Amino acid sequence: MAQEAQEIDPCKVLGIRIDQQGKVTRSNRIPTVPPSCNATGPEAPEDGVLSKDVTIDPPTGLTARIFLPQQQQDAESVQRLPVVLSFHGGGFVLYRPSTILLHGSCHRAAKACNAIFISVDYPLAPEDRLPAAYEDAVTAFRWLRSQALETEVLDPWLESRADFSRVFLSGESSGANIAYNLSLRVFDETGALQVPPLRIAGVVLIQPFFGGIERTTSEVRLAHDKIVPLPVSDLLWRLALPEGADRDHPFCNPLKGGRPSREVLKRFPATMVAVMGLDPLLDRQLEFLKMLQEAGVHVEQRIDPTGSHGVELLDMAKAEALCRDISTFMSSSSVTPSTSSL
Repeated sequence: MAQEAQEIDPCKVLGIRIDQQGKVTRSNRIPTVPPSCNATGPEAPEDGVLSKDVTIDPPTGLTARIFLPQQQQDAESVQRLPVVLSFHGGGFVLYRPSTILLHGSCHRAAKACNAIFISVDYPLAPEDRLPAAYEDAVTAFRWLRSQALETEVLDPWLESRADFSRVFLSGESSGANIAYNLSLRVFDETGALQVPPLRIAGVVLIQPFFGGIERTTSEVRLAHDKIVPLPVSDLLWRLALPEGADRDHPFCNPLKGGRPSREVLKRFPATMVAVMGLDPLLDRQLEFLKMLQEAGVHVEQRIDPTGSHGVELLDMAKAEALCRDISTFMSSSSVTPSTSSL
């Protein structure tokens, strides 16, 4: 199977071209969609969910797309909703919150979980290699904290509807990698940014994208996977990691020399890790899950034996099942205020 995988053209699978200078040109084979609201038009809900784009860091132009479920018309009072700071997948190289598949994923999750989803439009590699996406995740977190502190111009949706005592950090694939690395910063020991008044109720990691030099059994067994065959995974890491880094760099392989301290990990709140049985990354995800558990993190595992990597973007039945799992996890997670720091 590994021999067969070597015959795969990863650029063709990803829909990109790389010139001799290393510049990446991305295809537009997966379209983008606008939010339901724009700067001049009225608020027009899409199947019960409003969406809009906001600038969260004017100096850098960092933006996010916010998804807000509509309140039931017969509600007697304003219902405040949990907030999910979300990071999309795409191997750090592809897609935006406006990409139709990812817009649809956040829309479904916001409706199913009855929560405000904030999908961050982080910078893509190789134009902005890691840790650029991690740094913008921190910027997005700081912005969310400033909304809770009311220290700058408030977004009206968050001001009127957000429950900042129920904040979740979430991501899919490479976005789950970002959410995990953001969590390390949030719960580290530096005290660079106090979390309160935000209360981090939980972390949701959906098929986190990790790698390593040594192949795992699931990578070899599923080397010819249609979504992330080995050549595709290797190329994504080559484009995303800092120049000169290999796949055992801590950004890619948290189980190697750069693994975080138990003191940091044990500060994590309840963490849901969703994995798929037909994902080449399965073994790495299970080892990562074990690392969290051994550090004392309360981990809730969700496994779909017949799911593949990114299946929730294409299979609506599996997408709905995953949304139900996330909703159940969010409802049951502790909302005790965190005293950790970023």
